[in-house]
Amino acid sequence: MPPPDLARRLVEQSERILGDDPPPRLEDVARMVGVSRASLYYYFAGRDDLVALVLTAHARAGAEFALARDDATAPPVVRLRAVLLAMVEYLGERPAICAGMLAAAGGGPRLAEALAVNDRWVAAPLRALVSDGVARGAFDVGTPDDPTAVTDVVNGMLGALLFAVLGRTSVGGHGVDDGFRQRLVEQVLTGIAGTPDR
Repeated sequence: MPPPDLARRLVEQSERILGDDPPPRLEDVARMVGVSRASLYYYFAGRDDLVALVLTAHARAGAEFALARDDATAPPVVRLRAVLLAMVEYLGERPAICAGMLAAAGGGPRLAEALAVNDRWVAAPLRALVSDGVARGAFDVGTPDDPTAVTDVVNGMLGALLFAVLGRTSVGGHGVDDGFRQRLVEQVLTGIAGTPDR
């Protein structure tokens, strides 16, 4: 694990680390953050290690950003709307994270670790929120007796957000455009709640 200052500088360059084409090599990243190539090779066995660090940091930061908008006293649909809007805002400011997460799904063991962190910090709280909504009759997951139904629905929601933000930015749109965020989240809510106000 690199020292905190180096980790911070790497995370600050995450859009370039994850989004540049061709992807930067470790020596390129070393120049970006102002350290020697040897320093990066000391802390990272290769690019996957570096990407895992960046994705893990963003999974935690994004989860904290989104869950700070969750009011546990509000109705389930209101809670889910607030959390999803915050997620789209966070991803919209950092669209390369979307590409990084999607690429990690087919990556090696180090990237699998980043996905596990994402599951723990992002997907697990969403599963809890959706499960609570199902118990209260606010959400319809199709097969509530199936223990994997909520997981499948949450994975679908997260995939929709990642692909939508990535698609929006790939054609020159801005992922934090308020109209885009609202339309995307209301579409996701309609899929799980039937009507947005339930």
